Amino acid sequence: MRKLWIAVFSALVGCSVNADKKVSLENFEFKTGDDTELFFKNVRQSYYDLEENKAANFNLFRFKDRIQSDTLPILYLAIVINFLQDEAYLFLEPNDSLATQDPLVIKWQDPENKTNGFHELGSPNREGMLRFADKLYQGIKANHQFSLPNDLPILATKTEREAFRITMADYYRLTRLE
Repeated sequence: MRKLWIAVFSALVGCSVNADKKVSLENFEFKTGDDTELFFKNVRQSYYDLEENKAANFNLFRFKDRIQSDTLPILYLAIVINFLQDEAYLFLEPNDSLATQDPLVIKWQDPENKTNGFHELGSPNREGMLRFADKLYQGIKANHQFSLPNDLPILATKTEREAFRITMADYYRLTRLE
């Protein structure tokens, strides 16, 4: 009975997505491990839609419970796993209503201490997307409000924010930051 209780407890703890843990991008490598890939495949992958790109040898995972819209500004976040290189990347996918935003700029506001500023996606490469997504992730955890420069809200609903936050947490776990 004790072994069963330990197994159930371990499964529950292993499946939780830690919303409070701080991450550091200093000296970040995009490497995954066999253990983290196995955990993602066996436990977390069922929460994602899978798109396989056999020609490029990678798989793209999009959170299933994301909001999908062609009219509202939505910033989709996907995890790209390159199994041949044992690497994972983040891919930001602005929907059609954000297509004219170049560069992509998100305004943030901290309602608690009344500070605000802007996050800009500089280079749309793997490092740039990771740093931009991390700023939004940290802002979501700090309960910041987000909008476009024209004050149109983005990442405003609980569903949008949770899809983004969970995808980031899964990515960090996959690359051993969480």
